[in-house]
Amino acid sequence: MKKIAIIGAGPGGLAAGMVLSKKGYDLHIFEKDNQVGGRSKRLSLGDYHFDVGPTFLMYLEILEEVFQSAGYDLHKELDLIRLEELYTLMFNDVTFHMSKDPNENASMYDKYQPGMGKSYLNWLKAQEKKLNAISSILKKPFPNYFHFLRPDVLRALPYLHPFQSVFTHLSTFNKNHNFIHSLSFQAKYLGMASYQAPSIFTILPYLEHALGLYHVKGGLNQINHKMAELIEKNGGHIHLNSPVEEIIVDKGAAKGLRVNGEAILFDDIIINADFAYAMNHLIKPEHLKKYTPEKIEKKRFSVSTFMLYIGLDTTYDFPHHEIIFSKDYEAYLKGLTGNQFTDDFSVYVHNPGLNDDSYAPKGHTSLFVLVPVPNLSAEQDWSLYKEILKEQTIDLIESKHGIDLRNHIQVLKMIDPNDWVNDYNVYRGAVFNLAHNLPQMLNRRPQNQFEDISHLYLVGGGTHPGSGLPTIYQSALILKKYL
Repeated sequence: MKKIAIIGAGPGGLAAGMVLSKKGYDLHIFEKDNQVGGRSKRLSLGDYHFDVGPTFLMYLEILEEVFQSAGYDLHKELDLIRLEELYTLMFNDVTFHMSKDPNENASMYDKYQPGMGKSYLNWLKAQEKKLNAISSILKKPFPNYFHFLRPDVLRALPYLHPFQSVFTHLSTFNKNHNFIHSLSFQAKYLGMASYQAPSIFTILPYLEHALGLYHVKGGLNQINHKMAELIEKNGGHIHLNSPVEEIIVDKGAAKGLRVNGEAILFDDIIINADFAYAMNHLIKPEHLKKYTPEKIEKKRFSVSTFMLYIGLDTTYDFPHHEIIFSKDYEAYLKGLTGNQFTDDFSVYVHNPGLNDDSYAPKGHTSLFVLVPVPNLSAEQDWSLYKEILKEQTIDLIESKHGIDLRNHIQVLKMIDPNDWVNDYNVYRGAVFNLAHNLPQMLNRRPQNQFEDISHLYLVGGGTHPGSGLPTIYQSALILKKYL
């Protein structure tokens, strides 16, 4: 029986465990924390509960395949709720309420500016063609330049527009900046600005608008707990409070792990730890060629996030998902990706209690607040700045909604970029991992079958096809090609 280890019980590691759990392997997942999930785990502050990280669930067919690989039906294992309203987008001069019905969205756009609804529907049709063209590329390994000659890649070329950014591509449909920003803020899922992200990523909002946004009863963290349960049901082993100290390499091959001082031999090893952290801390430099610490230092990484998890003793009429855009959004994006800080920032607010009463006691609210900020490449004293940013963020929410938030706060926890490093082993606090610029995509991204060392594989946001839950789950499905 082949013995396989997975380092990290985040979404990628657990999805890999699901994919492999029916193959008869002796499967072991090692997690440093006391629960599964990594940066997508559950956070509880007394009676208030939160998702630490991802709150958007889309493109269910990939997660459905992960569950099918393990012999289970996603829809029978989890309570999925499709959101009627995708999100509310608050700009200076207009608020867009995005519906799951594209026709309602088209009417909304037309009320704002005649003709914009047609631009939106044209954009939808174009994205449908693009997704159909590129989906097979994202589902297969892409280890070298020769894969650009694959028939599916050649067929997709007319839809890729590789030298256009998301912003530029959207402007070909309508040049109104609110229109463009309403369909491009998703680039921040990749830790990038819309004017930087390659135009291929206009499929992200399409996945939301055409296929829907979902919530999981109890939070997206419940996906992790359910996968852990099913992996163990299929005979796999999950070891909590078990930080991996080293990947043991001999003659260019991964041979085992050192866990709590003990060397354990394995036939194959899968890394779900943060990619740069793993290269810097889990593998001795003499075993690396392409991804030495010096070369990692030169890579481009995503932005970070400043988080507030707030328990309130009242409820407010917040939508499930809301984004408050900065006054000068383009200047904010350029500053953000240029390692600059500003008082004119954007805020994402998540109010899951609107559709799920399990997050807080009756009449109370668990509010998740995210502010995109530069990663630790930027110089900032977070020990002082986090208090300033906390107050500014609460001020912004209060002023936009005309409410008194402060006097209802019962519990509050902050996570800043240093915390992502110290508590979650995220390199530079770059929570969206390696940036998704063209020099770090497809064959130029770390590959699912690791290039420097044999019998070593990668899943998660730091490998092909990229970060974000759907592509992280897809990275695990790619393992079928190898294991």
